[in-house]
Amino acid sequence: MPKLAAILATLASLITQLIGVTVMLTTCAIGEPGTATATGLTLTAAGFLATLAAAPPACRALYIWARDRGYLLYEQHQAQDAALPASPVVHLPRSGTMH
Repeated sequence: MPKLAAILATLASLITQLIGVTVMLTTCAIGEPGTATATGLTLTAAGFLATLAAAPPACRALYIWARDRGYLLYEQHQAQDAALPASPVVHLPRSGTMH
């Protein structure tokens, strides 16, 4: 599963869970158990199962992106450090008093 698709599938699954829970809570608050509550439970269960299936590829995609970004930043910083002119070491005189 491509990176973006995995992340979007995970987000869609989480939204499905949220909608399912909202339907269940709303129908219970209204006092109309039955088909609507079963629909909410079905949506929540389907969203949960889809999240279980989609989350590992999404986590891996985010990990790979973060790792590659870290390597890129490290290489850029190394190049910047190498481009700096070598400055001489300045020795500070020791003084016995601290101000």
